Amino acid sequence: MTVIDSNVTIAIDRGGTFTDVIFKHGDTEETFKLLSVDPSNYKDANIEGIRRVLEKITGKTIPRGEKLDTKCVSSIRLGTTVATNALLERKGANCALVTTKGFKDLLHIGDQSRPDLFALNIVKGGVLFKDVVEADERVTMPAFLVDPNQYDAQDLINGENFVLGETKEVFQILKPLDTEKFEKDLQKLKDNGIESIAIVFIHGYNYQVHEKLAGKIAEKIGFKNISLSHEILPVIKAVSRGQSTVVDAYLTPIVKDYIKSFLSGFKDDFEDYTRIEFMQSDGGLCSWKKFTGLRSLL
Repeated sequence: MTVIDSNVTIAIDRGGTFTDVIFKHGDTEETFKLLSVDPSNYKDANIEGIRRVLEKITGKTIPRGEKLDTKCVSSIRLGTTVATNALLERKGANCALVTTKGFKDLLHIGDQSRPDLFALNIVKGGVLFKDVVEADERVTMPAFLVDPNQYDAQDLINGENFVLGETKEVFQILKPLDTEKFEKDLQKLKDNGIESIAIVFIHGYNYQVHEKLAGKIAEKIGFKNISLSHEILPVIKAVSRGQSTVVDAYLTPIVKDYIKSFLSGFKDDFEDYTRIEFMQSDGGLCSWKKFTGLRSLL
């Protein structure tokens, strides 16, 4: 990989009306503002902002539409509300929930939390997914497990239906994943226009084998996005884990399309010189390759 000396850094915050750009070059720091949407002049405000910075730094005219050469830029950091807007406006991807058989209504029912404790008419928000597939699989924790420190878990695995989870606790496989039926059900989803799925199995946060296997089957079928709950939010509570995974499945295709459109404005070797990062929901930064729907949500 060829890397050249560069000391230009660019940070961009794209809002609904204006896009703010700040860039540093040596000891110089400058800011400017441009319209976030101005189709008569440019397609993308982020690319336009970077183009103007490069013109300023290089002293050369760069025509609009020409792929940008970022050899002199060490980093580009972006903040965007594209996922938040898509969620608020309900303009996410067509997605489906894939969960353990018997739990298709899990996210419809939710839990007992309520914003107004004494309201007589409680109206719940609708779900984001268009369809549900119930996978014929079931994993549980045997009733004799109380304290994993009181026994040697390996000694309990004396049959093929007892397995260790990620935390070395013992789980019992009541029903292995029926892969043949599962593949047919997923193919129906794909044929019906579903492009993104959220896979949320009971105990999937710890015993992850079934979710990983389901993910491989979905990948073979060709879904645009596959969100696995043990990767998105590996916590014990199935409702919160499921809600977060569905949000990720709903928004990630939108985010990926946004990033693809943005990166198309650069020359193909931009990664050799420039680090591109997006601001996450926790205020931190992550590489554009790891930026997903849930991470981008404000």
